[in-house]
Parts: sequence; C-alpha cells; structure tokens
Amino acid sequence: MNNLKRFLMRYKFEINNFKLGMRTIKTGIAVFLVLLLFHFFGWEGLQIGTLTAVFSLREDFDKSVHFGTSRIVGNSIGGFYSMIFFLLNGLLHYQFWVTLIFVPIFTMLTIMTNVAMNNKTGIIGGVAALLIITLSIPKDETIFYVCARIAETFVGVFIATAVNTDVDKLREIFYKKGT
Repeated sequence: MNNLKRFLMRYKFEINNFKLGMRTIKTGIAVFLVLLLFHFFGWEGLQIGTLTAVFSLREDFDKSVHFGTSRIVGNSIGGFYSMIFFLLNGLLHYQFWVTLIFVPIFTMLTIMTNVAMNNKTGIIGGVAALLIITLSIPKDETIFYVCARIAETFVGVFIATAVNTDVDKLREIFYKKGT
C-alpha cells in the first residue's frame, strides 16, 4: 500500500507548475494551422497531421528539424510496410487472419528497419503510422489512401518547423525591442 501511495504522489497536481509556456503556445498554433489547412483543402487524416505537428515541435528550430526528419523517415518506413500490407491483404481477400499475422510482423519490421537505419527516435512514429494506416484502410480504397496518410506526416512536420521558426523570430524581434 505504501508503494502505491508513493507512486500516486508522483502525480500530485502542482498549481505552480500549471503554466502556459512558449512551447505549449507553439504547439497550439501548429495544431490550429494543421486543422485549418486540412479543412481549407478538404483533406482527411487530421489525426496524423496534428500528431506529427505535436511530436515534431521541439524546443527550437534545429531540434524540430532533426526530430521532424526522423519522424518523416520513420513514418515513410511504416508507410512502406503498410503499402505491402495493403497489397497482401487485397491479394488474400481481406481475411482477418492476414491482419492478425502480418500487422505484428510488419510492426517488428518497422522497428528493425528504423534501428538498422539509426533512426531510433522515429520508431514510435513509424509504428504509429503503420498501425493507423493498416488498421484503418477501407477495403475499397486504393494505394492512394496509404500515400495520403504518409503525406499528412510531411504536412505536420512542415507546419511544426515553420511555427517554430516564425515564433522564435518574433520572440527575438520583441525581445530586442524590449531591451
């Protein structure tokens, strides 16, 4: 019981730590812009675009570019394996056993490929992309569906990087004027 109490105390709400910081603001702006852009163009796949923007937005521009690149590589790997799954699933007439057997195999291959490419930071995003795509492909969709999901990753990374660059530039401008 003491261990459980100690464990739960780690998650005690601290009002002093409830702050709106610059990274949180930039994250909100990036999500807003992804939602707006996808709505404006009538694109689907908001979850991948917004999640990618949140994951890619880091403390500064350089870290955002590094993580965004890693995420694009990881998602492309996951997308590649989801394309193979799409083709295989169609050839085998969309039987549940295909999903049951091959989604875990392609999950492992996505992890192994990212590790082999020295892209460990892209593993979670790559596996997430693989699972979102493979487990949501409608039977009557084409390979275009898979490519669209991968493209949403690029949009999320681009927006996160742009927001990080522009907000950092604005902060520098205002900081210089204030001093």
